[in-house]
Amino acid sequence: MSNSKTASPRTVSSRPLLFLDLDDVLCLNAPYGGYDVIVEPHPEDLWEKLFTQGAVDTLLAAIEEHRPRVVLTTSWLRMLDRSGFEKVFQATGLRQLSQCFHEHWDAPQNRGETRLAAIERWLLNHHRDEPFVVLDDTLSGTGLAGSRIDLMGCLVLCDVNVGLHTGHVEALRRALQGRWISRRSSSR
Repeated sequence: MSNSKTASPRTVSSRPLLFLDLDDVLCLNAPYGGYDVIVEPHPEDLWEKLFTQGAVDTLLAAIEEHRPRVVLTTSWLRMLDRSGFEKVFQATGLRQLSQCFHEHWDAPQNRGETRLAAIERWLLNHHRDEPFVVLDDTLSGTGLAGSRIDLMGCLVLCDVNVGLHTGHVEALRRALQGRWISRRSSSR
């Protein structure tokens, strides 16, 4: 245990959080998307082509470097439960992702709710002041652009039909290392 006099504003040993959307982050829906995962029989090359390789490589590098706990925010939560996601990640070479799931691994949106509202509700209930990043896209990341999360530097928005790429690495690194804390503290 750390001495309270030397502890930072967050628990030093706590792992950062990564809120993860799938569409237009890892999955560009070309040629396959989330519905292809639940329809049987699966296309023969589904698992090789579901996620974009550059996005996968970038995400895996961030996971290896920062060991975040992952919370899914994707619309795929309407179709898959935790074991379904674990099977998808196993089949697509992202086994490490499901091994990083937070105990409270999902932040689903309620009907008519923004992605921002779902994430803020999760943070209110489960956040313990760990560094975090929200990894989403400009289309489905409703309410995130310009939000407090964005202003804190904890948001990485991917372009539609482009997804996650190496150009996002530094923003991911800053957020996951908690370099937003001084900005957050001063904006309260």
